[in-house]
Amino acid sequence: MDFSPPAEAAPRGLIGRLDALVVGALGIAALGLASLNVLLRTFAPRHAIEWGDEVQVYLVVWAVCLSFAAVTAADRHVRADLFVGMMPGPVQRVFGLLGDGLGLVMAGTLCWLAVLVTYEAWDFGDVSTTTLRFPLWIYTASLPVGMGLMTFTYLLRVLARLGLGVRRA
Repeated sequence: MDFSPPAEAAPRGLIGRLDALVVGALGIAALGLASLNVLLRTFAPRHAIEWGDEVQVYLVVWAVCLSFAAVTAADRHVRADLFVGMMPGPVQRVFGLLGDGLGLVMAGTLCWLAVLVTYEAWDFGDVSTTTLRFPLWIYTASLPVGMGLMTFTYLLRVLARLGLGVRRA
């Protein structure tokens, strides 16, 4: 089985390129911070950034959560479709609609629950335990933002499968 993306993949639109730019920038920032901290810990331990690991995690988590929608739009998320691929076209389309509908419900539910968690972190004034004392609601907000974008992408996919929306979700 070939798991590589098709060579003739459609070019990404403005939102897809912007998403790639933001996710890439967050990843590069995390990598830069990690590299700097390794160098400081090796050659100048007194100057190591105590909160560096924490911020790296925040940057990577935000990058991952922001990529939820892009992965969904590109149809590159994890799924079990071995048997569905062997079925006739109309049955595949029904299962595709069912899968996208379930994804829409699941992403919407997780988005709502993540909003509640983020609100509680804000309401309770939760902060990190490092000297940075970073407000944790900013960190936890990555999940409702990512799941919200994923929910919207699934909605576009369902509408497209029903012939009611743009074909490219």
